[in-house]
Amino acid sequence: MEPKKKIDKTLDAKNANLLKHMLEMELRRMSEGTGIDITFFMAVDGRMLSSYVPQTLSALQFRFLNLVKANIPYMCGQLDAENLKISLQQYKGGMIIISGVGNKAFLTSIVARDVEIVDAADIIRKVQKSSAVIRHLYEVRPMTPEAMAGYEPEVTEELKKLSRLLFVEKFEETREYKRNQDILADMKKKIGTVVGVGQIEEIVTITFNEIGTSFAYMTKEQWMRFLDTVINQHIRKLRGDMVADECARTWTPDLDRRLKTFM
Repeated sequence: MEPKKKIDKTLDAKNANLLKHMLEMELRRMSEGTGIDITFFMAVDGRMLSSYVPQTLSALQFRFLNLVKANIPYMCGQLDAENLKISLQQYKGGMIIISGVGNKAFLTSIVARDVEIVDAADIIRKVQKSSAVIRHLYEVRPMTPEAMAGYEPEVTEELKKLSRLLFVEKFEETREYKRNQDILADMKKKIGTVVGVGQIEEIVTITFNEIGTSFAYMTKEQWMRFLDTVINQHIRKLRGDMVADECARTWTPDLDRRLKTFM
Protein backbone atom coordinates (compact mmCIF):
# COMPACT_ATOMS: atom_id res chain seq x y z
CA MET A 1 0.00 0.00 0.00
CA GLU A 2 1.31 3.45 -0.91
CA PRO A 3 1.51 6.10 1.82
CA LYS A 4 -1.28 8.61 1.41
CA LYS A 5 -0.17 11.71 -0.43
CA LYS A 6 -1.17 15.11 0.90
CA ILE A 7 -4.21 16.24 -1.06
CA ASP A 8 -4.45 19.89 -2.08
CA LYS A 9 -7.79 20.84 -0.55
CA THR A 10 -7.95 24.29 -2.08
CA LEU A 11 -9.94 25.54 -5.03
CA ASP A 12 -9.61 28.39 -7.50
CA ALA A 13 -12.62 30.28 -8.86
CA LYS A 14 -12.54 28.54 -12.26
CA ASN A 15 -15.98 29.62 -13.44
CA ALA A 16 -18.48 32.42 -12.92
CA ASN A 17 -20.46 30.58 -10.24
CA LEU A 18 -17.37 29.84 -8.15
CA LEU A 19 -16.13 33.41 -8.58
CA LYS A 20 -19.51 34.78 -7.45
CA HIS A 21 -19.49 32.52 -4.40
CA MET A 22 -15.92 33.49 -3.51
CA LEU A 23 -16.70 37.20 -3.74
CA GLU A 24 -19.77 36.73 -1.54
CA MET A 25 -17.69 34.80 1.01
CA GLU A 26 -15.13 37.61 1.24
CA LEU A 27 -17.78 40.33 1.59
CA ARG A 28 -19.45 38.31 4.34
CA ARG A 29 -16.15 37.66 6.13
CA MET A 30 -15.16 41.33 5.90
CA SER A 31 -18.53 42.53 7.18
CA GLU A 32 -18.70 40.05 10.05
CA GLY A 33 -15.08 40.73 11.02
CA THR A 34 -15.46 44.52 11.16
CA GLY A 35 -19.05 45.17 12.19
CA ILE A 36 -19.89 46.56 8.75
CA ASP A 37 -23.63 46.31 8.18
CA ILE A 38 -23.93 46.45 4.37
CA THR A 39 -21.37 46.16 1.58
CA PHE A 40 -21.65 46.60 -2.19
CA PHE A 41 -19.02 45.62 -4.74
CA MET A 42 -19.71 47.63 -7.88
CA ALA A 43 -18.19 48.48 -11.24
CA VAL A 44 -17.69 52.15 -12.08
CA ASP A 45 -20.33 51.81 -14.80
CA GLY A 46 -22.92 51.17 -12.08
CA ARG A 47 -23.18 47.38 -12.35
CA MET A 48 -23.67 45.53 -9.07
CA LEU A 49 -21.04 42.76 -8.96
CA SER A 50 -21.70 41.36 -5.50
CA SER A 51 -23.15 42.44 -2.17
CA TYR A 52 -23.64 41.62 1.49
CA VAL A 53 -26.99 42.83 2.84
CA PRO A 54 -28.73 41.47 5.98
CA GLN A 55 -32.13 39.86 5.49
CA THR A 56 -33.71 42.42 7.80
CA LEU A 57 -32.65 46.06 8.09
CA SER A 58 -33.05 48.52 10.94
CA ALA A 59 -34.42 51.98 10.21
CA LEU A 60 -30.91 53.44 10.42
CA GLN A 61 -29.44 50.80 8.10
CA PHE A 62 -32.25 51.43 5.64
CA ARG A 63 -31.61 55.20 5.73
CA PHE A 64 -27.92 54.74 4.95
CA LEU A 65 -28.75 52.23 2.22
CA ASN A 66 -31.01 54.77 0.51
CA LEU A 67 -28.31 57.43 0.89
CA VAL A 68 -25.80 55.21 -0.90
CA LYS A 69 -28.26 54.31 -3.66
CA ALA A 70 -28.99 57.97 -4.31
CA ASN A 71 -25.28 58.74 -4.63
CA ILE A 72 -24.24 55.81 -6.81
CA PRO A 73 -24.04 57.85 -10.06
CA TYR A 74 -21.83 60.45 -8.32
CA MET A 75 -19.59 57.79 -6.76
CA CYS A 76 -19.20 55.98 -10.08
CA GLY A 77 -18.28 59.21 -11.84
CA GLN A 78 -15.79 60.19 -9.15
CA LEU A 79 -14.06 56.81 -9.18
CA ASP A 80 -14.00 56.61 -12.96
CA ALA A 81 -12.56 60.10 -13.38
CA GLU A 82 -10.20 60.31 -10.41
CA ASN A 83 -9.35 56.68 -9.55
CA LEU A 84 -10.29 57.27 -5.91
CA LYS A 85 -8.49 54.91 -3.52
CA ILE A 86 -10.30 55.43 -0.21
CA SER A 87 -12.98 57.78 1.12
CA LEU A 88 -14.58 58.03 4.56
CA GLN A 89 -17.87 59.87 5.02
CA GLN A 90 -18.98 60.22 8.64
CA TYR A 91 -22.56 61.05 9.60
CA LYS A 92 -24.55 61.16 12.78
CA GLY A 93 -25.29 57.53 13.49
CA GLY A 94 -22.77 55.95 11.15
CA MET A 95 -20.31 56.17 8.29
CA ILE A 96 -19.79 55.14 4.69
CA ILE A 97 -16.44 53.86 3.40
CA ILE A 98 -15.65 53.82 -0.32
CA SER A 99 -12.59 51.83 -1.36
CA GLY A 100 -11.28 51.43 -4.90
CA VAL A 101 -10.77 47.91 -6.27
CA GLY A 102 -8.42 48.45 -9.18
CA ASN A 103 -9.33 51.10 -11.75
CA LYS A 104 -12.85 50.01 -12.65
CA ALA A 105 -14.54 48.77 -9.46
CA PHE A 106 -15.07 49.76 -5.84
CA LEU A 107 -16.44 48.68 -2.47
CA THR A 108 -19.04 50.73 -0.61
CA SER A 109 -19.41 49.74 3.04
CA ILE A 110 -22.01 51.03 5.48
CA VAL A 111 -21.58 51.11 9.25
CA ALA A 112 -24.89 52.10 10.84
CA ARG A 113 -23.63 53.15 14.27
CA ASP A 114 -21.42 55.85 15.73
CA VAL A 115 -17.76 54.86 15.51
CA GLU A 116 -14.77 56.37 17.30
CA ILE A 117 -11.88 57.57 15.13
CA VAL A 118 -9.56 54.83 16.40
CA ASP A 119 -12.12 52.14 15.60
CA ALA A 120 -12.83 53.70 12.21
CA ALA A 121 -9.12 53.51 11.33
CA ASP A 122 -9.10 49.78 12.12
CA ILE A 123 -12.21 49.20 10.00
CA ILE A 124 -10.65 51.11 7.09
CA ARG A 125 -7.49 49.01 7.32
CA LYS A 126 -9.56 45.81 7.10
CA VAL A 127 -11.60 47.20 4.20
CA GLN A 128 -8.38 47.96 2.33
CA LYS A 129 -7.19 44.41 2.93
CA SER A 130 -10.45 43.04 1.57
CA SER A 131 -10.20 45.40 -1.40
CA ALA A 132 -6.86 43.81 -2.32
CA VAL A 133 -8.34 40.33 -1.87
CA ILE A 134 -11.39 41.13 -4.00
CA ARG A 135 -9.25 42.71 -6.71
CA HIS A 136 -7.23 39.48 -6.93
CA LEU A 137 -10.44 37.45 -7.23
CA TYR A 138 -12.17 39.84 -9.63
CA GLU A 139 -9.18 39.86 -11.97
CA VAL A 140 -9.25 36.03 -11.88
CA ARG A 141 -5.63 35.69 -10.86
CA PRO A 142 -4.43 32.19 -9.88
CA MET A 143 -3.81 31.19 -6.26
CA THR A 144 -0.09 30.67 -6.80
CA PRO A 145 2.86 32.12 -4.86
CA GLU A 146 3.95 33.96 -8.00
CA ALA A 147 0.53 35.60 -8.48
CA MET A 148 0.40 36.63 -4.81
CA ALA A 149 3.98 37.91 -4.62
CA GLY A 150 4.17 41.43 -3.22
CA TYR A 151 0.94 41.24 -1.22
CA GLU A 152 0.81 42.02 2.48
CA PRO A 153 0.95 38.76 4.51
CA GLU A 154 -2.64 39.16 5.74
CA VAL A 155 -3.90 39.51 2.15
CA THR A 156 -2.10 36.33 1.11
CA GLU A 157 -3.41 34.49 4.15
CA GLU A 158 -6.99 35.61 3.46
CA LEU A 159 -6.77 34.39 -0.14
CA LYS A 160 -5.55 31.00 1.09
CA LYS A 161 -8.39 30.80 3.62
CA LEU A 162 -10.95 31.62 0.94
CA SER A 163 -9.50 28.97 -1.35
CA ARG A 164 -9.81 26.36 1.40
CA LEU A 165 -13.36 27.48 2.25
CA LEU A 166 -14.35 27.32 -1.40
CA PHE A 167 -13.06 23.75 -1.56
CA VAL A 168 -15.12 22.76 1.49
CA GLU A 169 -18.31 24.42 0.25
CA LYS A 170 -18.16 23.85 -3.50
CA PHE A 171 -15.85 20.94 -4.36
CA GLU A 172 -18.77 18.61 -5.05
CA GLU A 173 -19.94 20.99 -7.79
CA THR A 174 -16.65 20.91 -9.71
CA ARG A 175 -16.06 19.04 -12.97
CA GLU A 176 -13.37 16.94 -11.30
CA TYR A 177 -15.71 15.65 -8.61
CA LYS A 178 -18.54 14.95 -11.08
CA ARG A 179 -16.10 13.19 -13.42
CA ASN A 180 -14.83 10.95 -10.64
CA GLN A 181 -18.34 10.22 -9.42
CA ASP A 182 -19.36 9.20 -12.95
CA ILE A 183 -16.29 6.99 -13.41
CA LEU A 184 -16.74 5.29 -10.05
CA ALA A 185 -20.38 4.43 -10.82
CA ASP A 186 -19.34 3.02 -14.19
CA MET A 187 -16.47 0.99 -12.70
CA LYS A 188 -18.73 -0.50 -10.02
CA LYS A 189 -21.24 -1.51 -12.68
CA LYS A 190 -18.54 -3.18 -14.77
CA ILE A 191 -17.01 -4.99 -11.79
CA GLY A 192 -20.43 -6.22 -10.71
CA THR A 193 -21.16 -7.80 -14.09
CA VAL A 194 -17.97 -9.86 -13.81
CA VAL A 195 -17.61 -10.85 -10.13
CA GLY A 196 -21.14 -10.32 -8.82
CA VAL A 197 -22.73 -7.50 -6.85
CA GLY A 198 -21.67 -8.90 -3.48
CA GLN A 199 -17.95 -8.32 -4.06
CA ILE A 200 -18.04 -4.84 -5.58
CA GLU A 201 -17.53 -2.78 -2.42
CA GLU A 202 -14.77 -5.02 -1.07
CA ILE A 203 -12.77 -4.85 -4.30
CA VAL A 204 -13.27 -1.09 -4.67
CA THR A 205 -12.36 -0.34 -1.04
CA ILE A 206 -9.21 -2.48 -1.12
CA THR A 207 -8.08 -0.88 -4.37
CA PHE A 208 -8.59 2.67 -3.14
CA ASN A 209 -6.64 1.80 0.02
CA GLU A 210 -3.78 0.47 -2.10
CA ILE A 211 -3.71 3.68 -4.12
CA GLY A 212 -3.93 5.78 -0.97
CA THR A 213 -6.84 8.09 -1.78
CA SER A 214 -10.61 8.20 -2.28
CA PHE A 215 -12.62 8.51 -5.48
CA ALA A 216 -13.23 12.25 -5.10
CA TYR A 217 -9.56 13.17 -5.53
CA MET A 218 -8.53 10.66 -8.18
CA THR A 219 -6.33 11.83 -11.06
CA LYS A 220 -6.19 10.33 -14.55
CA GLU A 221 -3.06 8.35 -13.68
CA GLN A 222 -4.64 7.01 -10.49
CA TRP A 223 -7.76 5.88 -12.36
CA MET A 224 -5.63 3.96 -14.84
CA ARG A 225 -3.80 2.34 -11.95
CA PHE A 226 -7.13 1.60 -10.26
CA LEU A 227 -8.31 -0.22 -13.38
CA ASP A 228 -5.07 -2.17 -13.69
CA THR A 229 -5.25 -3.23 -10.02
CA VAL A 230 -8.89 -4.29 -10.23
CA ILE A 231 -8.26 -6.40 -13.33
CA ASN A 232 -4.92 -7.99 -12.44
CA GLN A 233 -5.20 -8.40 -8.68
CA HIS A 234 -8.89 -9.21 -8.34
CA ILE A 235 -10.67 -10.21 -11.55
CA ARG A 236 -7.75 -12.31 -12.82
CA LYS A 237 -7.66 -14.26 -9.53
CA LEU A 238 -11.43 -14.68 -9.35
CA ARG A 239 -12.36 -15.25 -13.02
CA GLY A 240 -9.16 -16.26 -14.77
CA ASP A 241 -6.92 -14.88 -17.51
CA MET A 242 -9.42 -14.98 -20.36
CA VAL A 243 -12.01 -12.84 -18.57
CA ALA A 244 -9.35 -10.48 -17.18
CA ASP A 245 -7.79 -9.96 -20.61
CA GLU A 246 -11.19 -9.21 -22.13
CA CYS A 247 -11.90 -6.67 -19.37
CA ALA A 248 -8.56 -4.97 -20.02
CA ARG A 249 -9.23 -4.90 -23.76
CA THR A 250 -12.66 -3.27 -23.47
CA TRP A 251 -12.52 -1.29 -20.22
CA THR A 252 -9.21 0.51 -20.80
CA PRO A 253 -10.22 2.52 -23.90
CA ASP A 254 -13.62 3.27 -22.35
CA LEU A 255 -11.99 4.67 -19.20
CA ASP A 256 -9.56 6.69 -21.29
CA ARG A 257 -12.48 8.13 -23.26
CA ARG A 258 -14.35 9.11 -20.10
CA LEU A 259 -11.28 10.82 -18.68
CA LYS A 260 -10.72 12.80 -21.88
CA THR A 261 -14.37 13.86 -22.00
CA PHE A 262 -13.92 15.83 -18.78
CA MET A 263 -10.56 17.40 -19.64
